[in-house]
Amino acid sequence: MENERIESYKESMESIKFSDYEKEHMVHQIMNGGATNGGRMKGKLDIKKLGITIAACLTLFSVTALAAGEAVSIVGGNIIGTRTSSFEDLPKIEEKAGMDIIAVESFSNGYTFKHMEVEEAKTQDAEGNDLRHFKGIDLTYIKEGCPDIYIDMNPAEMYSGSYDSDTAAKEIDGVTVHYNYDEYLNLPDGERPTEEELQRAETDKHFYISDGGSDHRYTSYVSAASFEIDGIIYCILGFDLDMTADELFDMAEEIITVR
Repeated sequence: MENERIESYKESMESIKFSDYEKEHMVHQIMNGGATNGGRMKGKLDIKKLGITIAACLTLFSVTALAAGEAVSIVGGNIIGTRTSSFEDLPKIEEKAGMDIIAVESFSNGYTFKHMEVEEAKTQDAEGNDLRHFKGIDLTYIKEGCPDIYIDMNPAEMYSGSYDSDTAAKEIDGVTVHYNYDEYLNLPDGERPTEEELQRAETDKHFYISDGGSDHRYTSYVSAASFEIDGIIYCILGFDLDMTADELFDMAEEIITVR
């Protein structure tokens, strides 16, 4: 048991410093294409640029200077000791998070439940003052030979933003599901993006630059589908998935129709 706790702690620390734009376990968050017009990210996640699919995965991003008392960023992570690999523990996880969620143990595409845990987040103002605290639930699903898929559930009141930059959207049983496919350029400390990359970050709603935090220059592609049910935002996401928008819509439908 102690070894499991130590391992869980190590994973949490690694995920927190994973890179300036993601928290690979969640990687917890990708919202509506993130920034309104793409952009560079460093430090805390700018709540003004959030769209509903990268708030459960993102942790430390850049902040836009706004008046004290106004939420501009979200900082969060998983709660040590809450992880369980038993789907039967869902009621206990819901009780710890104070949430009533919809979840499935497996999907028709072969992805199956691996583990889940409670996560917590807080909104902060431009001066770093804590404003509100929230708890959420994160589930991880696996499939042999494929990247993991994460499903985060968080209170909708934690987020703000619009859906005008969706890659695609679909109405499923009265619920609007928002799909986004975003490209993230990760740069090591000391490396500057090119002028072309900076220009693209200003004009491409689905291209982001993360300055520092990685060992080398590389590009990641994030696929995410998000929707709201009964005041809870559900975010299905994965990194470098070989899946189409329709396939993520299908996963969302399997959750929605369980209601």
